Amino acid sequence: MNEVNNIRGIVEAYTNLLTEDGRLDYATGIYLKSFLRYCESHGGVMNDMLIAEWSHRRDSEKYYTHRARCIIIRRLVRHIATETGVRFSLPSYPPDPGYIHKPICPKVCELPFRPSIISHMLEAYQSHIEVSGRLNNRTMERLRRFNEFCASKYPNAQKLTACILDDFCKRGEKESAKSRNNRVGAVREFVRFTNGRGFTTLQLPLTTPRANRCTYTPHPFTQEELAAFFAEADSFTPSYTCRDIRAALIRLELPVFFRLLYSSGMRTTEARLLECCNIDLMAGIINICHTKGYNEHRVALHESMRQVLEIYDKKMDAIMPGRKTFFPNEYDRPYSDAWVSFNFKKLWKRVSNNYARAYDLRSNYAVTNINRWCGDGSTSDWDRKLVCLSRSMGHRYLQNTIYYYKLVPLFSEKLESVTGACYDELLPGLNKYFEND
Repeated sequence: MNEVNNIRGIVEAYTNLLTEDGRLDYATGIYLKSFLRYCESHGGVMNDMLIAEWSHRRDSEKYYTHRARCIIIRRLVRHIATETGVRFSLPSYPPDPGYIHKPICPKVCELPFRPSIISHMLEAYQSHIEVSGRLNNRTMERLRRFNEFCASKYPNAQKLTACILDDFCKRGEKESAKSRNNRVGAVREFVRFTNGRGFTTLQLPLTTPRANRCTYTPHPFTQEELAAFFAEADSFTPSYTCRDIRAALIRLELPVFFRLLYSSGMRTTEARLLECCNIDLMAGIINICHTKGYNEHRVALHESMRQVLEIYDKKMDAIMPGRKTFFPNEYDRPYSDAWVSFNFKKLWKRVSNNYARAYDLRSNYAVTNINRWCGDGSTSDWDRKLVCLSRSMGHRYLQNTIYYYKLVPLFSEKLESVTGACYDELLPGLNKYFEND
């Protein structure tokens, strides 16, 4: 059984910390003193048994009073785990008996289709994308909208025709091009499936050109900026509202997470969803299973990055033994996209006033590799190197990797001198840079 002596010193230090941060309210002070007196009356130690006994609900105690006591002691337990490494069981409290649980809404993918001319084809398509790992609620919501349109407006139709398809895909009076393309995109993939299976022989609906297409160019990081950025990540101090196990996690995770993006060219989503079972730290190989679409691939780590991940993994095992997620939150679940963006911006604004994104580290990885091809004076085997770079970055098509070439002016000039008139075909414009990457 874990046990802590000197409980008075620990509680007083925790109280002083809350006072300095302006977070010590009246109830917190009262309950901490009560818990301290209880521990001192039992030998001046703290263990799981004393925590459970003090946190037990009293006969005349109201639910919310008991809940407040448990929350305060849970914060103390987390603080002790962060500062001393001693972990205790968190006291629990029953749910509010007066709370009325909302009915669980079924997922869109689990709802039956309204009978229509395309409902049977939609069932087959849903099974197809589910098996291939591409099933998501947003796609099915758009296809259900198409199914409802067919069932309501064309209830007596015998088959899906081009007229029905055009009627649904026409742009609304106040609908933007982006919104219309998102709506039609799911229908395009559905029609491509039905054509391939012989259900229909329809032409795919066209997308609407966007007048305000994004022309963002990834930020070209300098060595000074990168050195300053990683220095900020190494010395990062969480805010005063993050003082429990979350503080210990984020101090370890941020420097390693962004270094992994920088050294491997992984997508931010791939790094977020990385699981411990998919990393071979002995061989330095990462199996990317949760990626864009159904395009699993492998990434070979540089030896220096492999050593960093090995040290990180050992330290994380001490904080969260048996974890499943490689970069977990306090619940051993992956962080959100917002977590990546928020922390990158927080660190980056201390380095530069120029706009940059965490995803630009992936672009930097591609550009740095291409620059090395220029540095060694070799452009004869650029096609072989292109294939290797494309597979490492998880691109489905080589054309997605070719977009990076125009970000390297020196290589573009050399390639143009070799290819001549075919240059524009090899290196198309950057207007679709982020659509397929």
